[in-house]
Amino acid sequence: MTERLTGAATILTRIMLALALALLGAALLLGARQNGETAKAFGLAVLAAAVLWKGLPWLSRRLAVLGAVRVWIILTALCLVLKGAWVVLVRVPLSGDYATFWGYANWLAKLPVLNNGQYMALFPHIFGYSSFLSWFIRMFGSGELLAQWLNVALTALSGSFLFLLAKRWWGLAAGASAYLLWIICPSQTIYNSLVLSEPLYTAMLLGVLLLLTRWEDGGKRPILLGAAAGLLLRWFNGVRPIALVVVIALLIWRFLLKPEGLVGREGRRLWLPALAVLLIVYLLTGPLWQAHLTRRIGEEPATTPGYSVLVGFNAQYSGQWNQEDSDLLFSFRNEPGATAQQAQERAMEAAKERIASGEISFFHLMKEKVRVFLGADSACVGYASTVLRHIDLLSLACNSFYYAAILLAAGGLIRLWRQRSRSLVLLLPLYVLGLTSAQMLVEVAGRYHYSVIPMLLLLGQAALFPPVPKETKNFQKNQEKP
Repeated sequence: MTERLTGAATILTRIMLALALALLGAALLLGARQNGETAKAFGLAVLAAAVLWKGLPWLSRRLAVLGAVRVWIILTALCLVLKGAWVVLVRVPLSGDYATFWGYANWLAKLPVLNNGQYMALFPHIFGYSSFLSWFIRMFGSGELLAQWLNVALTALSGSFLFLLAKRWWGLAAGASAYLLWIICPSQTIYNSLVLSEPLYTAMLLGVLLLLTRWEDGGKRPILLGAAAGLLLRWFNGVRPIALVVVIALLIWRFLLKPEGLVGREGRRLWLPALAVLLIVYLLTGPLWQAHLTRRIGEEPATTPGYSVLVGFNAQYSGQWNQEDSDLLFSFRNEPGATAQQAQERAMEAAKERIASGEISFFHLMKEKVRVFLGADSACVGYASTVLRHIDLLSLACNSFYYAAILLAAGGLIRLWRQRSRSLVLLLPLYVLGLTSAQMLVEVAGRYHYSVIPMLLLLGQAALFPPVPKETKNFQKNQEKP
């Protein structure tokens, strides 16, 4: 029974890894063929990947000699200094979505109930990040760089999570390597100058992954771990409504890619209760979050993503934001007596009509959406172009680093294939595949792949370092106990 389960799971794992590898290959192909600049970036990425392949393990192993705590302190200090210097020197004026986040955060800090929550009712995910900002506005005031310094702190938190995840899977040198790559990532540095939710929900995502690794390693109190992961996923979903991607990836891994772990008594004792509690907590806190949101904005928020689907199937604009669809949504919203939910439902009906019209070449649309979503990493430069110099050079740096990360991640996928690995590390390609699939159904933008970059950096460590033997993991755990 166990042998049959293992054989079937190995086949499914290899199919999944092949799909992830094909997706990364398509992203590179579509991205590098966009124009001469992206083609040049790809050429530099090949060189950069070769240098990283040889040089990064050498540097990381020498850092690892200092010990885990010292390495983490050094890298965190370096992260705070470099990212902090950027936000001080590069100050981007508030506009668009960034001004919306900041404006609502200031109102939430001052008002128990918003007087103008109609826009937030249409797009309730705005509340998650704005309310997070509002806590700090109450404590420190609405200083000019408050949001940017929070981005820097969240960047260091994400780097620390990357350090711990890579250390757990591939050793201390891999932890240092992943953190170093996160520190030098150009696009991530540029995004820190903006007021946006990506640094927050990415830190949450990595935090969930870290909690899950405690289960895999036989951590105590699985019920408590499951509850914590469920709460964090609910908050994550309130900031960016993609937590379901993580939940589905976890269920696919546990029941399809490594089901034999549930056959034994120990596996059932650790995993089934934890999974059940995670799902129960996540589902039960949904109505509580909605009630809290309704109370704060003074209106029932929409639960239907009609507008996002409508935009996502607008082939004329490659599934990206456009004025025509935005005007249509607000025409529904401005009808007498219309609620946010009714407006989104009307937008969903319009989306269904668009999908069934027969005028869409779905293959071409999906190809374009993959190109927009994963084909380049220079969107951040456009968002900050009003204050940045050397825009072409910065775009080249962002795309070159991103393509190099994809190449290393592809190498990691190949090594996982050869090793027949079915550990929790498979959540990384599952998340990339799941998020990309979700983006094929809704509005797409280049910055939405922000949370994919840490997955690529972690997968790259699989190419650079061998996995940590189980005996070594157990020894390290024993050494860490007081």
